[in-house]
Amino acid sequence: MNVNEPQPLHRSEDHGGGETEDVRGWTGPVANHASSSAETPAPEALAIGRPNPFSNPTPKGAPTSAPAASSVRRRRKIRVQAAAHTFESFKHRNFRFVWASTFFSSGGFWLQQIVIGWLTYDITQSAFLTTLAMGLDALPILFIGPMGGLLVDKLERRLLLAGVLTYQATITLTFAVIVWTGMVETPYIFAYILMMGLAWVILDPARMSLIPNSVPKENLVNAFALNSLGFSATRLAAPAMGGAVLALVGPGPALVIEASLQLTAMAAALSIRLPKVDRGTLKLSSAFNELLEGARYVKAQPVVLSAMILGILPPLISFPYVSGLMPVFAAEVFYTGSVGLGLLMSSLGAGSVIGTLLLASLGDVKRKGRLITVAVVCTGCAMLGFSFVRSLAWALPALALVSVGMMLFFAETSALIQSIVSDEFRGRVSSLYSLTFGALPVGSFLAGSMAQKLGAPSATLIASVVLVSAALMFTLWNRALWRAG
Repeated sequence: MNVNEPQPLHRSEDHGGGETEDVRGWTGPVANHASSSAETPAPEALAIGRPNPFSNPTPKGAPTSAPAASSVRRRRKIRVQAAAHTFESFKHRNFRFVWASTFFSSGGFWLQQIVIGWLTYDITQSAFLTTLAMGLDALPILFIGPMGGLLVDKLERRLLLAGVLTYQATITLTFAVIVWTGMVETPYIFAYILMMGLAWVILDPARMSLIPNSVPKENLVNAFALNSLGFSATRLAAPAMGGAVLALVGPGPALVIEASLQLTAMAAALSIRLPKVDRGTLKLSSAFNELLEGARYVKAQPVVLSAMILGILPPLISFPYVSGLMPVFAAEVFYTGSVGLGLLMSSLGAGSVIGTLLLASLGDVKRKGRLITVAVVCTGCAMLGFSFVRSLAWALPALALVSVGMMLFFAETSALIQSIVSDEFRGRVSSLYSLTFGALPVGSFLAGSMAQKLGAPSATLIASVVLVSAALMFTLWNRALWRAG
């Protein structure tokens, strides 16, 4: 093959948007393509910076800057290609709008977490009630989660996503009026969280099912990592901004900002363009049988089933102690106000950004199952370190490490599951996977009870030991996930 002939580096095809995108790069040495092969250094020589023994020798005393410049240009090209690989899925139009919807709705969610956590603790002064409120939105998933997945499999996914986001914005604006007028009480907070939780029954399965419809299979790890990046970036910025808004104008205006972010996410969801797919007719008479069909499908996939079982651990033993107890840590351990709480929550976002960028840069990771297991163990070890911290300056990097592990786990698990399942079952499988988050209220109840009796640091210490032990024992008992590629 002539090394001077430009070769296509990558070609992407249409994946759901009705459009074909073609991105070309060029291999070969940096040289004039019209020159003869004798004047062109071999690729191997350029790669390591040595003169080519088969080319015309350089006369003694002649300047040698040109080959060095070619080598520099070659190295710069490699760096640009690596950076492009990190954001590869953004080439696809539909994925950009899925990502935008994730970004804005996640911004609203993290703002909500700050407002609810601070508002509940300010009213009740109770670690138990605060932790319970922070995890109560996962309760509807535990009872009706599979129904959301069935809706995702039978209805148009982008319209379903847009409708749920509109519902969230309406509920948030209503609660903002209650808070702004000073009528808020603890039952209102719990009612608001439960009503928002109803939306997550559909929101997560719809979003997870739209990602594989928007990118080719080889980009799934990258796409899920970038989707997590949208979630993580807002986790970094929104809590700090929310803490400042709380300190300056109070919770009412912060909730109005949350509703505006949800409406922006709705507009992004409506901009997704996918070809029409006949998904059959949703019939109440056959709904139960179709749910059972989804459950049997998961049971027949040992890797998917193992990933779901392991996925119960973070919502049960990690989230409630890290995110749920953070208002308690801020008030009782680090003695800081709403701004300090925002910084603590933002440090979790910083770790998430680092973890997702790392995973996006790695591309299609081999041995996904091993990375998933290692991520859970690393999360537990970081939680153990955080439980001993008594300084805000040390708490921030410790929480960032916790979040790196959690984001690696969730992004890689989602990519692994979606790479295995067929499209007709994506919604139901995603909703069954979301059932793992139904363990969050149980974990929040346990975390709040332990923190009330033992203190937040001791409760987190115990949880970290249990998390690491449970992950290792599960891996020794069930090797299917560990061997998954």
